[in-house]
Amino acid sequence: MTKIPRTHIEGAVYYVTSRGDNEEGIFKDNEDYQKYLELLKKYKEQYGFKLFAFVLMPNHLHLLMGLKEGLTISDIMHDLNANYTKHFNGKYQRKGHLFQERYKMNLLEKAPYLLSYMVAYMHLNPKMLGLVSDTGDYMYSSFPLYIGKEGNYQPLNMQNEIKEALENTTGKDYAEYLKGISKEEMDAFSRDLVKKPILGSSEFIEKVQSEIDTQHQALEAPQVLSAPRSNKKLVLVGSVVIFILGIFSVYLYAKTSGLKTDLKAELNKKDAEINTMVVKEKEKVRKDLDEKYRADKVSYEAMYKRLEIEKKKVKELEGKVK
Repeated sequence: MTKIPRTHIEGAVYYVTSRGDNEEGIFKDNEDYQKYLELLKKYKEQYGFKLFAFVLMPNHLHLLMGLKEGLTISDIMHDLNANYTKHFNGKYQRKGHLFQERYKMNLLEKAPYLLSYMVAYMHLNPKMLGLVSDTGDYMYSSFPLYIGKEGNYQPLNMQNEIKEALENTTGKDYAEYLKGISKEEMDAFSRDLVKKPILGSSEFIEKVQSEIDTQHQALEAPQVLSAPRSNKKLVLVGSVVIFILGIFSVYLYAKTSGLKTDLKAELNKKDAEINTMVVKEKEKVRKDLDEKYRADKVSYEAMYKRLEIEKKKVKELEGKVK
């Protein structure tokens, strides 16, 4: 399966879905939705990524984003989901992962027809899953912003992204544009998202594949370091220092070779002393065990004699009773 680059690709947008671990719920009440949207607003301003659309569902979420140079999807998703997990775990007194470890992602060409279609698919998702009968009834998506209303959340600055996404729907009311898309079209598009990690023109797909190949080559290529001209003096000085250290090491070796011989003799002497001590200790332990065995044997014999006497008394008593 093609591994999508998580860095900035010119003319591309990222469609990301993140689900609860084991399909468990990630939003339980209005406060939870508001918290995630608050974090989304915070990191949008902090990182400066584009947010074309979002939909928050009870057990998963959808985000459509554009990156700037030097920013990765991993940066954004880590901060969003990690900080929301802290809120959720603290509120509901739970521990561990809230989201599946790996979010799913598609890379799409930022062509007008594809961008508007992707946004429509996201906004229609709650209706497609039977959560609402009308798209406008769902409270936690960017749909209200697309029809000029305020959503049930803190205002998100998405005007430029919305304008770009609606370029293909010029002259049409957005709500009417959605109504013109059939369920069959959405189902087919959904299957494409599952099967194709990259969507767009053949030129765009080739461009992305070339970028992927370049990244792989960069990772696999051996790293060769060369000193710039301005560092030649530093390299020369370093070489001289290494040479001097080499000579000093030889001198130290010559001086310490005699010490090594003396140390070896001392170690052999200590080794012999230790062996003698071990033999003495073994003999002492053996004697202690022999003495203990003899004492135990005497105690056992005495106990056996007492037992025989007691048995004899019992028999005598039994004879008298009869």
